[in-house]
Amino acid sequence: MTERQRRWQMGLAAAVMLLPVAWSSAPHARAETPGKNQVVFQESDPITVTPTLARDFKPARPVTPEESRAMHDKLYQMRLDQVARAPESRGKTTVPPATAPTSRVGSKAPHTRGASEGLVIGRNHRNFAATSNACGTAIPLAEPAAANDGRDVYYTGNLSHQEFSTDGGASYTCANPYPAGPAEAPDPSGDTDVIYDQARDVTFHSIMYLQRTGGTPTNGITRIFVRRSIPAPDDCYYDVDFDPAATNVVPDYPHLGLGKKYLYVNANRQATPGGWVGSAMTRLSLDDLAACRQASGRTINFTNPDQRLLVPGQGARNVMYFAWVNNPTQWRVFSWPENATAVGSTLHDVSAMTFGDADCRGGVNNTDWASPLEASIFGFNVRTAITKKTVNVWAATDADAAHPNAHITGAEFRIGDDPNDLRLIQEPVIAVNDRCTGEPSVDVNDHGAQGLAIALGGRNGGGGPAVTAAVGIKDAHNPGPGGFYFRIIAEATHNPADGRFGDYFIVRRNSPCGNYFDATGYGLLNGTDTSSVNARYVEFGRGKYCDPHQGHKTES
Repeated sequence: MTERQRRWQMGLAAAVMLLPVAWSSAPHARAETPGKNQVVFQESDPITVTPTLARDFKPARPVTPEESRAMHDKLYQMRLDQVARAPESRGKTTVPPATAPTSRVGSKAPHTRGASEGLVIGRNHRNFAATSNACGTAIPLAEPAAANDGRDVYYTGNLSHQEFSTDGGASYTCANPYPAGPAEAPDPSGDTDVIYDQARDVTFHSIMYLQRTGGTPTNGITRIFVRRSIPAPDDCYYDVDFDPAATNVVPDYPHLGLGKKYLYVNANRQATPGGWVGSAMTRLSLDDLAACRQASGRTINFTNPDQRLLVPGQGARNVMYFAWVNNPTQWRVFSWPENATAVGSTLHDVSAMTFGDADCRGGVNNTDWASPLEASIFGFNVRTAITKKTVNVWAATDADAAHPNAHITGAEFRIGDDPNDLRLIQEPVIAVNDRCTGEPSVDVNDHGAQGLAIALGGRNGGGGPAVTAAVGIKDAHNPGPGGFYFRIIAEATHNPADGRFGDYFIVRRNSPCGNYFDATGYGLLNGTDTSSVNARYVEFGRGKYCDPHQGHKTES
């Protein structure tokens, strides 16, 4: 038997241990037990979406910041209910947690440009649009997202602000307000994302639209905008309705991912009433989207008795990967080749991970920034990075016997001759002795390095520094499994007053500097309200910085 055959049999044998899973586009697909000794495959369904051109955009109805915040609070409660229904998941006592050297935090001032231990901050600017409602509704739970095309930067955030910069993020101009949504989901309502497709020179950005009844979200769609030039208005948009036959499903927590031929978007589907009905993944033709013509693609829904969330991976080429934590000692990794319509998955045993409601109190107000969503096995903070040779999965996890604070646990798999032929080669850990880490965001550059943005701050037992954002790199210079180096990018003094931070940052490959990354992050500076949001746009990497913004400021 060859080594490849042995690895293949090991991957097939793992399927015996699969939890019951059903995948389909049907809202209430039932679970079925996979057969013995096989990789599990499921067919996706075809989908087409029709563009609305800019000339047909209609203004949205006025929504006060108070209305938007009330809706957002209701959506947060829906997420808490989901997490509460997921089984309590602690690491098995018979399997120890992964251990690695602790990671380090740079001591340079957050806004300082330049190199430190080989990590270069080429640009770090504050976005003051995130501190007011000048460009749309902003709130302290900032959820900043951005991507660049040279010196042009497109930046969005919670709940509905969007702006652009033509000087590398040093200053911003408000973009046109979000247009009205369809009758069954009229209001732009957060969970924004931005991604730039260098091959087609197009920026895509997305936002969730919701219908609300008495302040409670009852139905929704995800809208994807096409922007051929960042300083110019959007050219068109597409409405992705994950449940076109229903008017009571919220497509929560959408995020974007790129392959060579397709744009990917997910949805955490919640029926109102009825609860979780699956985690959906849709892909649409990039050529069609960029041309603002009818776009074809595929869609699939995944269910699990324990409820999980899926987010598209970053760095994909010919195969999109994404993952969820199957149980505290096992990952399920999904693969979707761009030349195939079926999705496959395999299970992989790892060291024990611990999930729960982490304690990360700190800042001058000594409050806890880590809500029950932060280190839940449900998967709000699970991310996937794809290099040419590896699939890398990351999850926010709670303190355990080897780590005194909440931390980030990963698994790195080498890709064999088949997309589902994955072999575990490393279990990296991002842990800091004196503070919590969490909320990993990741992308891959042209050299196969992983750029990471993480939440950093607070401490188990209280008294930690204020939570903020930090960036680091996993590459040949800093390969892991531990000892990673991170630099704080946003000065912060306070933890949030309501125990809600993030919910996420964004990392993107920089354009045209393919060895660098863009990142967003924030901290709360001198208070806890919206005016205290210190939202940042950062460009970072290693080696020579190919500055596309010569003549512009590099920090502010």
